[in-house]
Amino acid sequence: MKGMNWIVKGSSVVLTLAFLAGCASTPAGPDSDFSGLYSGKSDLTFSTLMPIESAAEGIARGDAARARGELDQAIFEYIRTLELEPNNPESFYKIGAINLQKEELTKAHTAFQSALENDPDHAGALEGMGLVLMQMRQPERARIVLEKAVSLDPKLGKAHNALGILADLRGDFGRAAEHYNDALMLSPLSARLQNNLGYSHYLSGEWDLAERAYLAALNVDPWHQRAWRNLGQLYTRQERYDEALEVLTEVMSEAEALNTMGYICMSGERLEDAEKFFTRAAQASPSYYVTANENLEQVRRLIAKSGS
Repeated sequence: MKGMNWIVKGSSVVLTLAFLAGCASTPAGPDSDFSGLYSGKSDLTFSTLMPIESAAEGIARGDAARARGELDQAIFEYIRTLELEPNNPESFYKIGAINLQKEELTKAHTAFQSALENDPDHAGALEGMGLVLMQMRQPERARIVLEKAVSLDPKLGKAHNALGILADLRGDFGRAAEHYNDALMLSPLSARLQNNLGYSHYLSGEWDLAERAYLAALNVDPWHQRAWRNLGQLYTRQERYDEALEVLTEVMSEAEALNTMGYICMSGERLEDAEKFFTRAAQASPSYYVTANENLEQVRRLIAKSGS
């Protein structure tokens, strides 16, 4: 297995920060040499902030701003800590975490990479890098990084959830369930985790366990749309059609629910049932007439083909 070759030595960001370290008394701000880490409000917005005396103070101020939801100011404060301590991995990690939250993946990648150059065993930065790599559609690299993260800190719930998703993608459902359960030990009231566990059981054919997990998700969050949809899909696959319709109409119109059930039946090659649901969908709503009838024509072609 190849090593983690994503860590680029001699990052230009680190070199730039090192150059600025001698003039920390005049904060540069996000609009100067930190474009690789920040995109947001101009540094003029924060020109009235008091200077910081230490990196610890800057991190504390950044944490307080982040807790208030002022993400741009939080990054500004973390960058000021880097002007005092250019190799502070915690500051880079926190900048990366906010950029990940803002879906600024390139900037998050740059920040996490810089954190790991200064501390290769920073578990939080490893988790963040793994999540970025997942969103960049690099699952194998993400898995390597995330596994190192949880080996250093088993209490990283996001990493366990991500590893569960990656295990599902490669068909290792047993390992996926282990990671989801590890995450649930840390966040037992997470509807998202229960739903992910349920879908993993659904994929592996353990439908009773899937139902139990979906219901647990809805017990935590009765408005969790994905769990309602997944439960409706499960009931349709089990031919529990009345229950499926009842469940799906919690989050969609009757016509959309019937069309969804028809599509699931068609995918499962239950063509007569699919025809029935598409017909009912077309009758249920004029706005759904075209869509349902297109599906109905398709399923009738499949029925004719299977009978020829």
